[in-house]
Amino acid sequence: MKSFTVLALLGAAQAHYTFPGLIYNGVTEADWTFVRETTNHYSHGPVQNVADTQIRCYELAPGSNGAKTKNVNAGDTVGFRVDGGIQHPGPMQFYMAKAPNGQTAETFNGDGAVWFKIYEEHPTVTSAGLTWSSSGLANVNVKIPTCLAPGYYLLRAEHIALHSAGSSGGAQFYQGCAQLYVSGSGTKTFSGVSIPGAYKASDPGILINLYWPIPTSYTNPGPAPVTSLVQIAQVLFAILIFIVFILAFVIQSEGIILPPWTKTFQGTTPEQQSQYAAALLSVILIISAVIIGAGVYLVRSAVA
Repeated sequence: MKSFTVLALLGAAQAHYTFPGLIYNGVTEADWTFVRETTNHYSHGPVQNVADTQIRCYELAPGSNGAKTKNVNAGDTVGFRVDGGIQHPGPMQFYMAKAPNGQTAETFNGDGAVWFKIYEEHPTVTSAGLTWSSSGLANVNVKIPTCLAPGYYLLRAEHIALHSAGSSGGAQFYQGCAQLYVSGSGTKTFSGVSIPGAYKASDPGILINLYWPIPTSYTNPGPAPVTSLVQIAQVLFAILIFIVFILAFVIQSEGIILPPWTKTFQGTTPEQQSQYAAALLSVILIISAVIIGAGVYLVRSAVA
């Protein structure tokens, strides 16, 4: 009977998982060196009550976890080793929380509306249902926002398993919190949500039947991921470049008939008009380059 019980526990653990090892610069650190040891470090079992304080970092010994703080740079990629691999369908999400003045990552307990989301995974939707690319992963990674102000942070990895989420309390939460000091030239701080408090058991991303009726969409629980000025600028620049090239193509192909008053500058022969179009295209590209360069400078100045 005793051996049967041990085997049963091992079988349960194989279906579940933890995030014990921090990964940085290609190095996977020893388990629980920079990650707060979790209550499920042996069982690998989940938290299923969204109001339970354990949903925050799943700490075995809050206030005396023994983990150290890892120095990283804003803009770097940081990861977690997944002990057991992600075995269930559902989204991977990452949150951060900045320790207040006078506290470090090791003393900060994460209380209050301090948690901001930096990444959420969206599923692929097909006629067969929802699938997530995190399924089966042995490592998960996230980029630390470039614009973050330097300081002590907690980085929280969270995977929500939805295989049994068709009834209230069926969703399973697996999480772990790493302790970081983030260096960089950024100045941005973000307001956030409380954990617990960010989720309700009835949220559509938590109470969902993956099997019938087959869902055609998915809404991640919690706040939207924060967006830095750099990300916004990248999108705007991409749109600007697209518009410039479309306009240049149309002008070059004579798809736009220029106003009659420009004929003084266009010339009268096809050769002169072609030269005019080429010159106009060059001016457009130069102006666009100046706008983009100025935008990059302003954005860097704003986040420095």
